[in-house]
Amino acid sequence: MPQAKRRFVKADFSTIELRIMARLSGDKAMEDAFRDGVDLHRLTASKIGGGPPEDVTDSQRQAAKIMNFLLIYGGSAKSLQWRILSDYGVFISSDEAEEAKERFFQTYEGVREWQKQQLSMMSCTVQHHFHNCVQGFFELPLTCTKTILGRRRVWPRFGTGITASKFQMYNTPCQGTGADLIKLVLSEVYEKISSEDARIIGCIHDEIILEVPEERASEYACQLQEIMERIGSQLLYPVPVKAEAVVLATLAD
Repeated sequence: MPQAKRRFVKADFSTIELRIMARLSGDKAMEDAFRDGVDLHRLTASKIGGGPPEDVTDSQRQAAKIMNFLLIYGGSAKSLQWRILSDYGVFISSDEAEEAKERFFQTYEGVREWQKQQLSMMSCTVQHHFHNCVQGFFELPLTCTKTILGRRRVWPRFGTGITASKFQMYNTPCQGTGADLIKLVLSEVYEKISSEDARIIGCIHDEIILEVPEERASEYACQLQEIMERIGSQLLYPVPVKAEAVVLATLAD
């Protein structure tokens, strides 16, 4: 008896790190853009260049995409200057890079304020309690960051004196929330989709891959997309979350 044909369903979130940052920072411009279905990379390019969004070129949009993901995690103007040169072969001066960075934070003022708040937390420690066989119970003041769900990461101020960097203070709440989100999605996918017919075969960052019967591939793609968007939008409310799902004949497609 011939074996039933199989297909792969691959789904990932759209601009999820920026959506998480919009939720964390409460930045109104970001929230409004996502709520109205605006392309945030095109919006950033428009604000930096000073022209209307419809006049933004593909290369300008790509440069703005680099800027969006670089600056929300504390990238410097020098890093921005280097990335534009290495990715596009276009040289901009240090002054131009600084001006672009400043325009970015003028556009997304909420992100600037959130970053300031995160930096202030580096010196505002929280008491954490420990126990070992030598000291018994003891407490230490530690730097702490939290995801939207409240999952903590702490940096010890004892022993080798490990402390968080500013990049970690910006990055950890965002990436940690992304990790929380994909785990919530995987849990429901396992409960509602995973079976003898359909199985989870991969999860890479914000991407989930299923192996499913060919005749039901479109159905599973819609179901996976619905789960991802619903759980994401609940977690990041009021920021809406979008996902894209495709059916593939091979993983190389």
